[in-house]
Amino acid sequence: MPRVKRSSIENLRQRVSLLEVVAPYTQMKRAGAQYRGLSPFNPEKTPSFYVHPEKNVFMDYSSGNAGDLFRFVQLKENLEFGEAIELLAERFSVPLEYEDDGQPRERLSLRKELLGIHEAATDYYHRCFQAEHADSTAMREYWTGKRRFPLKLADEFQIGFAPSNGGKLLDVLHKKGFSGEAIAQCGLFYVNDHDTAARAARPRFRGRLMIPIRDVQGRVIAFTARQTDLTPQDDPSREAKYINSPETPLFKKSDVLFGLERARQHVGDGQSLILVEGQLDCLRCVEKGILNAVAPQGTAITEHQLALLRRYTSRAEVLLDGDSAGQKAALRMLPLALKAGLDVRFLRLPAGSDPDELLAEGGAEALEALRAESLSWIDFATGVLVPPTVEPGSPEERRGLDEIFGTIAQSESEVIREQALAGLAIRLSRVDRLALHRDFERFISGQARPAAPEPSDSLPRLSSEALTTAESQLLLIALHSESLARSIANAVDHQWVNDKTPEGALFRKLLIEFQNDAWSGLDDFIELLESDEERNYLYALLNRDVSLKEPEQQVLEPVGALYRRHLAQLQKELDLKLMNTPPENAEAIRGLHRQRIELRKLLRQPPVVRF
Repeated sequence: MPRVKRSSIENLRQRVSLLEVVAPYTQMKRAGAQYRGLSPFNPEKTPSFYVHPEKNVFMDYSSGNAGDLFRFVQLKENLEFGEAIELLAERFSVPLEYEDDGQPRERLSLRKELLGIHEAATDYYHRCFQAEHADSTAMREYWTGKRRFPLKLADEFQIGFAPSNGGKLLDVLHKKGFSGEAIAQCGLFYVNDHDTAARAARPRFRGRLMIPIRDVQGRVIAFTARQTDLTPQDDPSREAKYINSPETPLFKKSDVLFGLERARQHVGDGQSLILVEGQLDCLRCVEKGILNAVAPQGTAITEHQLALLRRYTSRAEVLLDGDSAGQKAALRMLPLALKAGLDVRFLRLPAGSDPDELLAEGGAEALEALRAESLSWIDFATGVLVPPTVEPGSPEERRGLDEIFGTIAQSESEVIREQALAGLAIRLSRVDRLALHRDFERFISGQARPAAPEPSDSLPRLSSEALTTAESQLLLIALHSESLARSIANAVDHQWVNDKTPEGALFRKLLIEFQNDAWSGLDDFIELLESDEERNYLYALLNRDVSLKEPEQQVLEPVGALYRRHLAQLQKELDLKLMNTPPENAEAIRGLHRQRIELRKLLRQPPVVRF
C-alpha cells in the first residue's frame, strides 16, 4: 500500500479519541483517570480492559494486548498498519496525505474491497427494490402487505430485492474496478475455480428479499435473503425460507448479532438488550419503537454472541417463539448465558404466536404486558424441565433437575448459585431445600475438573502490581519523560542491563537509541520493536500513571541498583576465575586480586546522574 505521510498519521492520532474507536466494541465507564470495560478480545465477567484518554492508549489484562488506536483497530479488524490508518481516517473523516514515491498505488486490500463490494451491493439491491418494475412492485407489496412493514423502514435499513433473473450486480462491480479475487470471495456469487476474473460468476441470491447484515460499526458485511413468490424454481436453495451469505473474510455468522450496531446505542446503566429469534422480529421491534433488540443469524445463539452482548449490558430479555422449538432454543442458550455472566429473563409468548405477529398487532404495549409477567431464568427452566405434572421422584424429575443443576453450575458466582437454588426450592415446594442443596453438591462433585492451563512461553502479562526490577522502573520513567530518559541514558551503561527479561530487553534498546543519538520519538521506537509481545509490554507501561514529583530519587535508586548488580556479577566471575586458576600461576592470581580491589573501589563510587 502507498505510505501515509508521518504528519498525517500524527494528525489522525491527535484528532481521534481512542474512546470513540473502542465504543462500538464494548461499553466503557470512568474509573479514576481511566475508563474501564469488558475485554473486546476475550469473554469475561469482570472488566479488565482500560483506556487512558490523555495518553490515548489501552491495556487489556485478560489478553495481554495493549497499544494505541491503530493497534486496537489492527487487532480487532485483522488489518495491517496502513489499512488501520485508512479505516480510521475514513470513519472519522480525516484527510490523509501519501508519500509521493513515484510508484503506482497498489490495489485496495482484499478486506477493503469486500467492504466496498457489500456497500455497492446494498445500494444496488435497494435500488432494485425501489424500481418501477413489475417484480420490484411485487416485492414492495410483499413487504407492505404480507410482512406489514412500512416503506420508510425499508429505506432506513436499506432493504433490497435480488432480481429473479440475476440482475446486473456483477456488471456493476466490474465497472467499479473490484478484482476477480474479491468478487469470488464476497459470497454473493457462485464462481468457477478457473474463472479467476469472475467474469462468468452466477448470483447466489435471486428473487429474494435482501436484508443487510452489519457489523458493530454499521458496515454491511453480509446479507440474509428471504424466499418469496419471485424466487425461481431453479434456485438451489429454493426450499429454504431464509439463507445467509456464506462465511467470508468479513462474516462469520456465529460471531454477529443482527441489529447490535443500533441497539448498543440504546442501552444505558442497568438496561437490557432484547434477544429475538430472527431479523424480521428485530425489524418489527424497531418499527414499534423498541430500539434495543438484537437477533442471532438464523442459528442457535452462540457463546461468542452472548459474550458480545455482555460487553454492553449484564441483562438480557429473551423473546422467542412460544412453541416447543422456541423453548428448546431458550434452554440451550441458558448455560451459555450464565457462563457469560448474563442475568436472563424470559418473556413468554402465547403458544402458537411469534414476536413479529404479537408486536405487529400490539406494539410496544404488548411487550410491556409480557414484561409484567416475565420469568427469571430459574423459574422458566423449572417450569419447562420439571413441570407440576412430573411425578415426584420419577426418572423424568431426576433428568430435569440434573439439567437445571448443570445450568446453575455454569455460573461462577456463589451468590447467583444460591439464589438459583433458592428459586428452585420455591418452585418445587415438595422438595426439601437442604436435600436440594445436597443433591446439587453431589452433582458438582461428580463433574470432571477442568484441565490445568498449559504453561505459556509468551511474555508475562503486566499486572497492576508494583514494578519489581530496576529495568522496569527506569523504563517506566523514561517512557513518560524524554528529558529523564536522556539523563538515565547518559548515566547507565547498557551492559549493566539484564536483557534476558522483557523489560530489560526493551530498556537496553531504548538506552542504545539515546546513547547513539538516534532517538526520534516514541512512535519510531515502537516500530523498531520485533514482536507484538514487546509492543504490548511497552504499551502496558505507557498505560500506567506515574508520579514524577521526586524524579532524582526515583531515578537514582534503580540506577544505583543496576550498577551494584553489575559489579556483583563481575565479582562473581572473578571469584570463579580465582577458584579455577592453578596455585602455581601466581601472576594470574595477583592480577585477579587487583581487579577485585578495583571493583571494591568502583562500588564506593556510584554513577553520577545529571538532571
